[in-house]
Amino acid sequence: MKKRLATTVCALGLLLSAGIASAGTSPISYATELPRFSGNINLATGTKDTNSQSKVENSIVGQNYTANMWIVDARGAKVSATATRVGDNDTRTFTVDQSAVGNSVTLVAENRSRVPVRVDITGRFYPDI
Repeated sequence: MKKRLATTVCALGLLLSAGIASAGTSPISYATELPRFSGNINLATGTKDTNSQSKVENSIVGQNYTANMWIVDARGAKVSATATRVGDNDTRTFTVDQSAVGNSVTLVAENRSRVPVRVDITGRFYPDI
């Protein structure tokens, strides 16, 4: 009986620690259109819980277009470098400024080309990885 109880407690402890380790790593999906003429748009907003990197798994940028992406804090101040030429099936990581930890962050994108068309964009944003 004691052995079974100890095994159950250990199993619960592992499940709990796995849940804590995955906190903040759930993706935030986005699917929208990039504005014309390189106008930018907010794609996804989440909380930056740790000082780990952020990640984007971009699925689609319509046709042969690419996007530029960066992260801003709740005030709109840029807190990461700009990832350029983000295309279809493209994964990028961002080092985010320490000042953003514990606060809301937003993934921003723009159509890299100055064209008069709207471009579809779809993917997932992970504020913490």
